[in-house]
Order: sequence, then C-alpha cells, then structure tokens
Amino acid sequence: MALTEFHSPAPAFDPARAAKNFRDSRPPQDALGRLAVLHREGARNLQLLQFLARSPVACVLLMLIGALALLWAGFSGGGTLKADFAWAALVLLGVIAMTRNFIRGYARSLRRVPLEEAAADLRTLLLYLGVAWGTGAFLVMPGLPAPALVFSFAVAPSLALAPVLRDPKGVLAFVAPATLATAAATLLGAWPLDIWVAAAIMGLGGFIITWSMLRRAMGGDLLPELAAR
Repeated sequence: MALTEFHSPAPAFDPARAAKNFRDSRPPQDALGRLAVLHREGARNLQLLQFLARSPVACVLLMLIGALALLWAGFSGGGTLKADFAWAALVLLGVIAMTRNFIRGYARSLRRVPLEEAAADLRTLLLYLGVAWGTGAFLVMPGLPAPALVFSFAVAPSLALAPVLRDPKGVLAFVAPATLATAAATLLGAWPLDIWVAAAIMGLGGFIITWSMLRRAMGGDLLPELAAR
C-alpha cells in the first residue's frame, strides 16, 4: 500500500459533522407547525366558499315558501293586497341583494370582494331577511289565524335554510328575528293558543340554532386530526 494513501488531501469522514448537516437539512419546526395552521385556513376558506355557493338555493327556497305562505294566508282571509305586496317586496329586495352578493363574491372568475367580506355581507342580508320575514306576521296574517298557519310561517323557512346554509352565524341571523317577530305577533294579537304557539315557535327556533352550532363544532373537531395526517 502506498504511503500517500494515508495522507490523502480529501477531508476525513466526521460522523458528528454528518449528523449536524443532516439536522440542518431538515425542515424547520416552525414550518411544520404552520402546516396545521394552513390546513385550518384552507378548510375555513372552503367553508366560506360553500356558504356563498348555497345562497342561490336559499333564495329559491325563500321565494317558494313565501309564495305558499301568501296563498295560505289569503285563503284564510289574510291581509290586504297592499300589505301582501309590501311584504313580498321586502323579501324580494333581500333576495335580489343576496343574488348580487353571490355574483360579486363567488360567481365571478375574479371576485370583486374577499371571501370574509362576502360572507359577512351575506350574514347581514340574512339578518335583514329574518326581520323582513318576521314582519310578515304583522302584515299578511288574518285576524285570527290558525295555529298551524302561524307555526308553519315561522319555522318552515328556518327548517329549510338551516341544512342548506350550514353556517351557524347565518342561521342565527335569519332564525332569531324571524321566530322572535312571529312569536311577538302571536302574543300581541292574542291569536288562538297564543302562548302555546309562541312557546313552540321559540323552542323549535332555539333547537335549529343550537343544532347548527353543534354540527359546525363537531365538524371543526376533525380539523386537527386531518392536519396531523
């Protein structure tokens, strides 16, 4: 064996240096920790997109249920034509605004408003629609409406919108004023079974809101598990 092989100019192998270089080459722990945060942000953006995407279905449901409510109230000797038109105009104004918000925040290829802003605007419009819907209890109901008519008027749109919207804040924004106003009209008008009907309306409205919140909470618990995968 030649003597020059024992004095090679190449650097000698250092296990400690190799281990150090391996540790330095791994991704930083902060970057790994950001993966869970990015996953939650992506899931939240997806939820907002889905919330906005469902708004046209909510508009169609509101128009259909509103038309049925007007027909039922009219056959029962409901409000005047002027009152019916005023309530229909209030609801239709909210539907048009929701459609415009859907186009600006979701349907356009280049969205004109951010997701957060579009979702907040949609919740505000749902609050307006809840107030407008509850106002109908004072405008279109007959003098002594049947309890089934009053109960259906209050809870039918809430039951229809909650599984469609799947947004606790949006459901709360619509259900709370719609049920509160109808229950108040029932008590103030001394309608048949007023206390029982108002209690049933408030009870079911509270259940719908609670169910929507629990459903979102149960779905949110899955995010950390999915982020860890």
